[in-house]
Amino acid sequence: MQKKPFELKERRGVFTIYLVALFINAFVDLGHKTVIISTIYKLTGPERLFDEPTQIILTSIVSAFILIPFIFLFTISGFLSDKFAKPKIMRWSAFAAVLITLGIAYAYYNGEYYLAFGFTLLLATQSAIYSPAKYGYIKECLGEAGLSVGNAYLMGCTLTSIILGTVFFAGMFEYYLSGTVYESPGDVLQFIAPLAWLLVGLSFVELLATFGLRFYETKYTTLKLSMGKLFSGHYLMHNLQLIRKNQVIWYAILGTAVFWGISQNLLVVFQAHAKANLHIESTALVNGMLALSIFGIISGSYFSGKKSLDSIKVNNVHYGAFVIIVCSILIPTFSIPEVFTQTMLGFVLMGTPASLGLILTAVSIFVFGLGAGMMLVPLNALIQSNAEPDNLGSIIAGKNWVQNIAMVGLLLITSTVAFYDVNSELILYMNAVMALVGFTVVLNKLKSIN
Repeated sequence: MQKKPFELKERRGVFTIYLVALFINAFVDLGHKTVIISTIYKLTGPERLFDEPTQIILTSIVSAFILIPFIFLFTISGFLSDKFAKPKIMRWSAFAAVLITLGIAYAYYNGEYYLAFGFTLLLATQSAIYSPAKYGYIKECLGEAGLSVGNAYLMGCTLTSIILGTVFFAGMFEYYLSGTVYESPGDVLQFIAPLAWLLVGLSFVELLATFGLRFYETKYTTLKLSMGKLFSGHYLMHNLQLIRKNQVIWYAILGTAVFWGISQNLLVVFQAHAKANLHIESTALVNGMLALSIFGIISGSYFSGKKSLDSIKVNNVHYGAFVIIVCSILIPTFSIPEVFTQTMLGFVLMGTPASLGLILTAVSIFVFGLGAGMMLVPLNALIQSNAEPDNLGSIIAGKNWVQNIAMVGLLLITSTVAFYDVNSELILYMNAVMALVGFTVVLNKLKSIN
C-alpha cells in the first residue's frame, strides 16, 4: 500500500497560530538584545568608552546571559514539557514575557543600562522553559509525517523573525539616536526608550496567540520531580544518558552544537571585526550583514524541507557542513586584505562607502547561512524521529543543553583570548578550524551508524 504524503492543510489554522506566537517570541528577544549590544557598539572606538577587546568581552557576556538559563534549567524545562500540556507551558511563558518587558520599559526610561542588561537573563529564562514545549508541539500537532516540513516552517518563521527583529530594532535604534549627543549607556537607553512599549505590546499579542493553541491527546510522564535528585545532578546524568543511548540522536545533537557554537562566536566577534576592518559605524548595517546569514538559513531550510516531504535527507547534512566550513574561512579572508577593503565600488550603504571586501564578506555570510539551513533541518528531524514520545521533551531540552554548553564554552574561550589582545581576525580563523574538526567527527560517526 502506497504511503499517503503528508498534507499540512489539515491543521493549518492551529499551526499558523503556533507560528505567530513563536515569531513574536523571537522578535521580542532579538529586539532587546539588539538594543543592548548596539549600545556597546556605539560606545566603542578611539576616545570612546570601550575598545575592541572590551567590546568583544561585553558582547560575549550579553550572549552568555541568553544561553546560561538553557544550561541550568535543562532538567526542569524538559520535565515540564514531558509532564504538562505544551500549550499551557507556552501560555505561562508568554505571560512572564509581558511582565519582563514591563521591567525593561522601566529600565530604558530611567537610563538603567545594567538593569536592562540583567533583564536579558530573565527573558532568556522564560525562553529556556518555552523551548522544549515549542519544539515538542510540532510532533503533537503535525504527527511523525510532518516533522521535516514542520521543522522547516518553524525554522523559517523563527529566523524570519530574527531578521526582522534585528533589522527593525537596529534601524529604529539609529533613528532615535540620530542628531543626539550621548556619553554613557544610560544616555543611549533614554533616547531609544519608546521602543520598550513595542516590546510590551508584542509580548501581550503573543500571550493572546497562545490561547488559540489546541490541546492534543498525548502521553505524559507520570514521574515526579525530586528536589534532592535535581540538585544532586541525578536528573542531569539521567537525561544525558537518555540522549547518549541513541547514537543517531547523540551525534545529530553534536552536529547542531558545533554549528550553533561557531555561529554564536561569529555573531559576537564579527561586530568588532567589521568596525575595525571594514570601518562600519552604522549598527543597522552591521546587523543587516549578520541578518543575511538568517536569509541564507531560511533559503537552505526551505530547500532541505521541500526535498524531505516524505523522508529525511541525511546527505543534506554533508553538503551543508562543507559550505559552512568554506564560508568560515572566506569571511575573515575577504574582510582583511587591502586589495578588498580599499577597492571602492562607488556607492554608499547606510553611511558607509561600499568596498569589494564588504560585499564579498556579506555574500559569504549569506552562503554560510544557506549551508546551515540545509544541515539543520535533517539533523533536527533525525532527533525528533528517533525520540520516544514521552521522552521527547527531555531529549529536546538535552539538545538545548549540549548546544548551549558548546556556545558558552566558545564564548569563554573568545573572551579569554580577547582579554589577552588576540585580534578578531585570528578568532574568526579559529572558528573555521573548529568547524572543520567538529563536522568531520560528527559526519563520520553518522555515516558509520547509518
